[in-house]
Formats: sequence, C-alpha cells, structure tokens
Amino acid sequence: MFDEILEAKEVAAMFKVSVRSITRLAEKGELVGFKVGDLWRFQRSDVESYIEAQKRKQQRETQ
Repeated sequence: MFDEILEAKEVAAMFKVSVRSITRLAEKGELVGFKVGDLWRFQRSDVESYIEAQKRKQQRETQ
C-alpha cells in the first residue's frame, strides 16, 4: 500500500512554516521528497520520520 502523498504547501502548514522553507529542506536533502514537474511532493511517512528525527536531535541537544 502506498503512503499518502502530500504537497509542499500541506507539509508547510503542518510545520507552520513557508513553502519555501520546506522546499529548501528538500533541496538540501534533509527532508525526503520528490519532484513531479516543478512541484515537490512528500510521502507522509517520510515527513513523520523527519519529525521524529528532529525530536531525537532536540532531546540529545538538551541533555
């Protein structure tokens, strides 16, 4: 079964950041995504993995 595919604007709304911030993360390879034409798309599981990785990183930095 396939993951839900999200548009950059949907991911930006989840993170409460600009679409440009999301595309920058994708361009740098920090957030896994793929392009369809000129538009970035993201699998929900990859977005959730990114969130979990950021939580772990923050926990390590505060210890």
